[in-house]
Amino acid sequence: MKSLIELVGLLTRYKKKQIEVLGEKKGTGSRYDTFYEIVASGEVTTDDEAARFFFGEDKDGSYVQYRNLRNNFFRRLVNTAFFIDLKKPMFNDAQAAVHHVRKQAAAARIVGSRGAVRSAMEIAEKTIKPAVAYELTYEVLDLARLLRHKYTFMVPNEGKRAKYERLIECSLSDLAHIAKAEQMYYKLIAPYIKSKGHKPWMNKKARQFLLELEGGRAECKAHYFQVLYYSIAELECMTRHDYRSAIAVCRRALAFLETRKATTPPMKAAFLQTIVAAATMLRWYGEAEKAAEESRGLTLPGTLNWYKGLEQGIYLHLHQKQYQKAYELYAAARQHQRFCHLPPATAEAWRILEAYIGLLRAAGKITAPVGNGDCPRLMPAKLLNEVPIFSKDKRGLNIPVLIVHIIMLLQLGRYDEAYARMQALDKYAGRHLQSGDDTFRSFCFIKALLCIHYAGYKKEAAQSAAAELLAQMSESPLQLVQAPHEIEVMPYEHLWDMAMDIISA
Repeated sequence: MKSLIELVGLLTRYKKKQIEVLGEKKGTGSRYDTFYEIVASGEVTTDDEAARFFFGEDKDGSYVQYRNLRNNFFRRLVNTAFFIDLKKPMFNDAQAAVHHVRKQAAAARIVGSRGAVRSAMEIAEKTIKPAVAYELTYEVLDLARLLRHKYTFMVPNEGKRAKYERLIECSLSDLAHIAKAEQMYYKLIAPYIKSKGHKPWMNKKARQFLLELEGGRAECKAHYFQVLYYSIAELECMTRHDYRSAIAVCRRALAFLETRKATTPPMKAAFLQTIVAAATMLRWYGEAEKAAEESRGLTLPGTLNWYKGLEQGIYLHLHQKQYQKAYELYAAARQHQRFCHLPPATAEAWRILEAYIGLLRAAGKITAPVGNGDCPRLMPAKLLNEVPIFSKDKRGLNIPVLIVHIIMLLQLGRYDEAYARMQALDKYAGRHLQSGDDTFRSFCFIKALLCIHYAGYKKEAAQSAAAELLAQMSESPLQLVQAPHEIEVMPYEHLWDMAMDIISA
């Protein structure tokens, strides 16, 4: 009862007159509820649009009154975040536990800082057990420190004080291992955010990191540390193009995740998505489809992990020549209101996919509902202006952009423009791609495209002129880059067949 009296006294002194939960009631007349509704419905997607909605057509996002409204609205949204309904089916036990523990740990610190020490200790006592069970290392450390204080000063107990001392020491050790592994993971992944080209030195670095982490695996059994270790091991396999080993590592990671309560669905999805990509490269389409099916429903629609899963599924279907299925996944991604809020590099990757989907539609290989704005049309010039990040990725994602641009021009019958682009691409290949290196397939395909012009855009003559190049290309594995399915959005053999169909039509 002392804790209850203490907490009631605290809230009586400091509480607000009422708790505002945005989105709870519609039609209240409150500007903040209106703001919530128009954002949730997608009616406004930018600050300028919101400013015009509230303050008139001549206002924009810099208008002072709008900035005040926006900032106050943001603060109310943060408050509302504490009232997320964790009983909804999209949250598994681990996700609900994480939210509950973090909220309770914050509450313990907040009420303790205002003098409600007994209440803080009671919260900590009740929260530390699920924090340990779900391996929330940061929260375990914080709660254990509170309880060490309790059993040193408030209720002296040598045994319990020693128990929490050990928990603090263990948590600090785990955090050190986690911080080290996390730093290594980010060092490996960061170079690929804006450039997908092959980076052979990254494999050496990944191997070095794994060796450094091996010793820590015996000392640190923390869930997140193990997830990071498997993520680095997966990258080590992918950067040396060993897709079989990558699949094996991911399967071991998934088996580990099944044994721990702390596992969340997105963690499983990340490893399953790698299996989809690796199996696609090996042409193990059954394995890829199985992994894609397993990952379905593990990520919340609109999240980056969800978009990544759709992206991998599109690559799989394009490689299988299941173009209608690829379009259906693209349409699902495009129709979600979060599509326009993707990070720049992710958005550009989707624009590249959009170009290939548009090409397939123009070639009659995709059927889209009449008037469907989600199926892109051929706009070659626009494409080149929409990928400023990857236009600098000379040995990476700029390759599929330049190639699909030429096929688009062929599809539109603009042969003179196509030839000009072929010549430019040939020079590009001479500068950035080389015969015999990891871009050999791209090198061969670009040279083969020129044969179309020299053959007078005649199918039989082009096939004959490019036969040797195409044979050399087909004898080589799919392009050796960290993510080759992203470079060959469609296998070059399939693109060549499309080009032949176009010029023979």
